[in-house]
Amino acid sequence: MTDPAMEKLVEEARKVVEAGGNVHHALRNLTLAAFHRTRLQAQEQQKIVQSVIRGAVQGLGKTGEKSRQVLSEALAGVDEALASTAEASKLAIEEAAGRLHEFGKQDLERAFNDMRTLEQMYLDTLQQVADRSASEARIILQDLWQHAKNTGTAAGAAAGASLASLEQRLGRKLHEVAATGTDAALGSASKLAEAAATILGGIAERLEGKAKVLKQGKQS
Repeated sequence: MTDPAMEKLVEEARKVVEAGGNVHHALRNLTLAAFHRTRLQAQEQQKIVQSVIRGAVQGLGKTGEKSRQVLSEALAGVDEALASTAEASKLAIEEAAGRLHEFGKQDLERAFNDMRTLEQMYLDTLQQVADRSASEARIILQDLWQHAKNTGTAAGAAAGASLASLEQRLGRKLHEVAATGTDAALGSASKLAEAAATILGGIAERLEGKAKVLKQGKQS
């Protein structure tokens, strides 16, 4: 059963690639906006990543010999968006450092686990899209997947740094931090995810502002 929201995202990503311009920034912003709408739910994040990459592949028809470069830029945008989710989660936990007991254990454990598995989720999703793509796109995506696996991703680096920073800031191992939470059942929209989504919106605005300043600088 198709998801209308995800199919719309595929179409939006396709149009971005067909239009050309700064594909990296445009797809980063598109992905960030989708993450923000879904309140950083992990399952939705994977669907969003898959949809944006699918759309980028569909838009390759008008890129000609630049297909590899365009896909590389598209993936860089998605990767940067994922890295921003790790930063947002870290900041949300840091801001709540003095009242972590207010959050559910499952809430905290999920936040930490989502950061630990962020890079693998991205790589797995990329591989899935590659396996389902047509010949040329499949070859390019598989090559980019292998490169990302060998060298690491922005998402993986950001998640690792965020986890290390949290342990240092909180002065405890993260499983000990999670244990301070309550036994309350995890609601459909966790407090922590809501807080992180709000912060992510601010990160997106900041990145968009920087992009506009850089663009104006080049035009002057």
